[in-house]
Amino acid sequence: MSENKKQNYIILALLIMALIALLFFANYTFAKNQPGGTDFLYRWLPTRLVFFEGYENPYSDKVEYQVELVHHGHAHQEDETPGIFAYPYYTMAVFLPFAFTENFLLARAAWMTLMELAHIAIILISLRISGYKPTKSILIALIFFSLFSAEFLQALVDGNPSSLAALFAVLSLFFIKKKSDRWAGVFLALSTIKPQLVILFFILIWLWAFFKKRWEIISSSLITLSILLGTSFILQPSWLTEFFKDVTTYTGVASPSTPRAILSYWMPTPYANVIASGLTIFSIFALYKIWAPTSSKGFSALFWASSFTFVIMPFTGITSAKSNYIAMVPAVILLLQYANEKLNKKDALLSAFLWLWIFLSWLFFYAGRNWVLGGNLIYFVDFYPLPILLLTLYLFMGRSAPLQT
Repeated sequence: MSENKKQNYIILALLIMALIALLFFANYTFAKNQPGGTDFLYRWLPTRLVFFEGYENPYSDKVEYQVELVHHGHAHQEDETPGIFAYPYYTMAVFLPFAFTENFLLARAAWMTLMELAHIAIILISLRISGYKPTKSILIALIFFSLFSAEFLQALVDGNPSSLAALFAVLSLFFIKKKSDRWAGVFLALSTIKPQLVILFFILIWLWAFFKKRWEIISSSLITLSILLGTSFILQPSWLTEFFKDVTTYTGVASPSTPRAILSYWMPTPYANVIASGLTIFSIFALYKIWAPTSSKGFSALFWASSFTFVIMPFTGITSAKSNYIAMVPAVILLLQYANEKLNKKDALLSAFLWLWIFLSWLFFYAGRNWVLGGNLIYFVDFYPLPILLLTLYLFMGRSAPLQT
């Protein structure tokens, strides 16, 4: 390597480090002036208590109480969220580096910085996977879309680990395309730090790998998952049953996160049950139609099916959250690629649409908290616009999609 190239790489590395430092400073200033980071607090503090303050079990009542003291100032009341961990034991591994400091603001700012970088990485890796080379205007709009749309910014402010789980899923796809199946399996297993986000994706990848005889994807993910689970059982033998107990509790007290629960807020429960059941049946049928041909096709079809899977997840009946929507970014990129080819490079129109959606997402967010219909707030109206839009566009594309080969 020439001396000039070395200098260029050093300058680039220093520039990236400076930008990350500025981003961290901005996040620290934000965290100092704005409350939030609840999702991060509920995982960071148990991790710190277990690894640095002598507590044994992140699912214990003692840890739960300490989280509630920090969050509520007292033990949780009936209308308040309990301080439960509600994640697999091994999820603490990703929070461990941030638990070295007892300063919550510092840890939160560092975590927000990592999550923002994860959003940008998801875009860049997805572009690499799809082969789509957007103009600068579209790339900038995509980055702002992933950071400042209401769905994505809320996840960053709350500090939800969905961003990291989604990045691991995209990295798994990246290595599958590169035929580096060992790493593909490793990142597939790591994506299970948030199981409800990737459960269908995990099944799809295993099915595709089975029919394609890509055994190393299955074996390496199984080995990695066995290490994660085995270590968890060694450190906390009862963690699995306690994890399921926390998940059940959290589902009961958290904001509605399934079609059935959300629709029940707007209409009588019997009608909500019928519509929610219909959406589940539709989702199963749609997934079958997308997944079935994938086993006989190549990676492009797998990428298409994976992206579709994340888009339809909120309609399946599996517990979801807007923080999970970052996993829909690859679908947005595939739709942009398709539109770019069909609209003869109308780049200004595509980038304008992304900017428009940022505005619309906040309009839905405001409406759900301020507009009244039939004497009730139309709360949760901001939950479905993005997946409905993406799902409609996906179904419109149908078999004319350029990547279903």
